[in-house]
Amino acid sequence: MRTKLIFLTVLLSSCSYLHVPALSPYKMEIRQGNLITAEMRDKLKLGMTKAQVRYVLGTPMISDAFHGNRWDYAYRLAQQGELVEKKHLAVYFEGDNLARVEEDGKQLQMKPLVDPAPTVSEPAENAVATQTTAKTDPAAEVLSSVQAWVAAWSSKNVREYLGAYTPDFAPQNMSHDAWEKQRMDRISKPKVIEVTLNNTNVSVQDDSHATVSFMQSYRSDAYRDEVEKTLHMVKQGDRWLIAEERAGKKTGK
Repeated sequence: MRTKLIFLTVLLSSCSYLHVPALSPYKMEIRQGNLITAEMRDKLKLGMTKAQVRYVLGTPMISDAFHGNRWDYAYRLAQQGELVEKKHLAVYFEGDNLARVEEDGKQLQMKPLVDPAPTVSEPAENAVATQTTAKTDPAAEVLSSVQAWVAAWSSKNVREYLGAYTPDFAPQNMSHDAWEKQRMDRISKPKVIEVTLNNTNVSVQDDSHATVSFMQSYRSDAYRDEVEKTLHMVKQGDRWLIAEERAGKKTGK
């Protein structure tokens, strides 16, 4: 035993003399919060609804019940125990519409959702055509309705969620009343629900019929799955509503 201790002492002394670096424990790379890329940020437009902003940026990490008109997206990256990257994006709303965006405390210059009226040099008839096209794009209206449906589902707002469907909507082999009762139960039970859509495709058949297909990711505190889904939309009055909902291949966890 004494010989081993002497050998270890000599070995440590040699390492110090030869400037061999001391071993240190491995520290994992830690990412926290919402990573907002430049591409995601550039999709923001003044005038967007809260549902549209949530669709672009996701659910904010910081939510203050007393300041509902401000959403905060914070991100931190730590490597080897040291903070190497820190970002903060704050979005502000007036009512339901995006009013301004700040990144790391500096206000960003944002484009409006609808282009402003053209200058006097542009012919008036072109100005009217441009504004009419921007305000009556059916594909954009359909997508906005779907985004509002997703936002209502994620926020567990049962009234707005059910309001996204036609009054006579009913899945196969189930009455409308039974379906409503089932959806109310499934939305109210989980503590947290988060729904996101990917690969969204909108196809407008005519002025009152459209189809939306996407990959839907659902996550709650008790269950998660991914499913291919198609919504058949109809326009009733000035609203696009879900008339039929079809689910394809599904993977659950």
